[in-house]
Amino acid sequence: MIKADRNTIIDATMQTLKEARDNANLGNLDIGYDDTRYPDGVQDFATLRESNMIYVDKTEYIYHLTRKPVSYFLSRPRRFGKSLLVSTLEAYFSGRKELFNGLAISRLEQKWTRYPVVRVDLSSGMFKSVEDVIIQLNAQIDSNAKRLQVKLSHPQPIERFSQLIAACVEKYGQKVVVLIDEYDKPLLETMYEADELHKDVHGLMRGFYGSLKGLSSDLRFVFVTGITKFTHVNIFSGLNNLTDISMQPWCNAICGISESELQENLSDDIKIFARVNGMTEETVRRQFKEYYDGYRFAKIGENIYNPYSVMRAFQAMEFSNYWFASGTPMHLIRTLTNMQIDFGELEGYAATQEELMGIPTVDGNPIALLYQSGYLTIKSYEDGIYILDFPNKEVKSGFYDALIQVLYPTTNLKGYSAANIRKAAIQGKPQLMVELLDKGLIDYNYVQNKDISSEAVLESLLYGLVHALGLNVKAEYHIANGRVDMVIETSRYVYLFEFKYNRSADVAISQIENNLYANRYKYDSRTLYKIGLNYDSRLRQISDFVITQ
Repeated sequence: MIKADRNTIIDATMQTLKEARDNANLGNLDIGYDDTRYPDGVQDFATLRESNMIYVDKTEYIYHLTRKPVSYFLSRPRRFGKSLLVSTLEAYFSGRKELFNGLAISRLEQKWTRYPVVRVDLSSGMFKSVEDVIIQLNAQIDSNAKRLQVKLSHPQPIERFSQLIAACVEKYGQKVVVLIDEYDKPLLETMYEADELHKDVHGLMRGFYGSLKGLSSDLRFVFVTGITKFTHVNIFSGLNNLTDISMQPWCNAICGISESELQENLSDDIKIFARVNGMTEETVRRQFKEYYDGYRFAKIGENIYNPYSVMRAFQAMEFSNYWFASGTPMHLIRTLTNMQIDFGELEGYAATQEELMGIPTVDGNPIALLYQSGYLTIKSYEDGIYILDFPNKEVKSGFYDALIQVLYPTTNLKGYSAANIRKAAIQGKPQLMVELLDKGLIDYNYVQNKDISSEAVLESLLYGLVHALGLNVKAEYHIANGRVDMVIETSRYVYLFEFKYNRSADVAISQIENNLYANRYKYDSRTLYKIGLNYDSRLRQISDFVITQ
C-alpha cells in the first residue's frame, strides 16, 4: 500500500483545482481556489476581516439593532452564525471602525462611540455539574476583567458579574454593552441528566442573568443568543424588556445566507465548483439549494442557506452533510425515540407559535425541540398555523441516518440486512423485503429491549428504517379514499403497505382493497404490490403478511 502525506495530497488537489480554473474560461476574474478564503468554523469577525475571508455583510442589521439602548434575544440553530453576529457587535461597540471599511455600516454610522464590552461565551464549556457551571462563569468573568483591566474581589459568579459591570462604568465613564452567546448551553447539557442537577443549574443561571436587572441604568445594550426560546423558560425574569427578535420577519436573514447574498458573494466560487465537478452552474446552484437552503424563521421571508454547510462545501468542493456531521445530536434522537413520535408525520406538521416556542424538555414538546434545534423549519404560515418540514436534503438524510443508529443499533446500513432491504425493493422482491424488515424490528425489540406499543410506533420504526436506506418512501400517504400507511416507490416498482397491530394481515390487505388505495397508480406503468402485515406484540415480530398484485 502506498501512502501519501497530507501535503502531497493538498498539493495534488490544489493543482487539480488550478487546472480546473484555468479551463473554466473565467476571463480576467481575479479568483481561484483558495481554501483560506472560507471561514471553516471561524466565528471571530476581526479574524475574518483581517484574513480577507469571505464575510456576508450583516452590518446593516447591526446598525438598526443598536440605535436604542434595548435588550434583545435571538434564537437560531447551532452553527448558524450566532457567534459571528455577537463578535461583529463586539467589534462595533469597541469602536473598531477600520474592520468595517466597505461594509454597509461604514456608510450609515457617523459616531463610532467606544464602549466597554462584556462578552460571555458559553459555547465551548462542558457542564456536567453545578461546579462546572460556576467555574466556567468565573472564567468568563475573569477573562473580561483582564481584557478591560479592572479588578474584582467577590468569589461568587453572580456578585462577581455585577461587580465587573460596575467597575467598567467607573473606569471608562461609559455604559456597558453585555453580549451573551449560547446562554442556554448549561441548561441543554444538563437537561438529559438528573432532574435535581438541571433544577440547580437552572436556578444558578436564573440568578446570574437576573443580576442584570439591577444594573439596567448601567447598560447601553444587551444581546443574548441561544438555541432555545427564553419566553417560557423563566430564566430572564429580571429582564422584563428583553425583546425576542427570533421570529420577527425583518430578522429572518440576520444569520445565514440568503439567495441574493449567495449570488453576490459566491457566484465566482459557483463557477469554479461547476468546473471542478464537471457540472453546469445551474446544476450547482440547484444542488446547493436542495442540500443547504430551505430555512425560514418567520411568517414571511425568503429561505435561508445554512452558512456552515455552504462554506464547508466550497472549501471541499463537494456536497456532503457537513452541518449534521459537525455534531450528530444522538441525545436528541434518543429523546425523540423515547417520546415514540410518529416520524412520518413530521413532514408537513402543523404547529402553533406556542408549540414552536415551548420548553424543549426531555419529556416535553418534541416539535419545539426539533424546530429550535434546526431539524424542522417553517415552510408556510396561514391563520395562526405554521406548516413545518425538514429544511433540506442534508438535514433530512442526516436526521434519519442518526435515527436508524438509535432504533437499530446492530443493523449496519452497509451490512447484509439493511443493504438487502433496499436491494429487494429495487429488484421487485416484496416477500424478502418484508422478512428483512421483520429482522429490523426484532433487532429493535431484543437488542434495545423495547416494546413496540402501538401501530403508530410500528409505522414510525419501519418508515425510519426505509427512509435511512435512501428509498423513496411516504408515510400516511393521502389518496382518494383515505391514507395508506406507507408507500415505497422505485423506478420499476410501487409497494403499498398497510400495518395492523395484534389483528391480522387479512384485515390489512382488505383495507387496501376495499378503499381502492391502488387506484392512484391505475395508469402507472410500474409493477404494484399491495402488502398487508400484522405485528404481534406477544411474539414481538411480524406474525403474518399477505402480498397481492
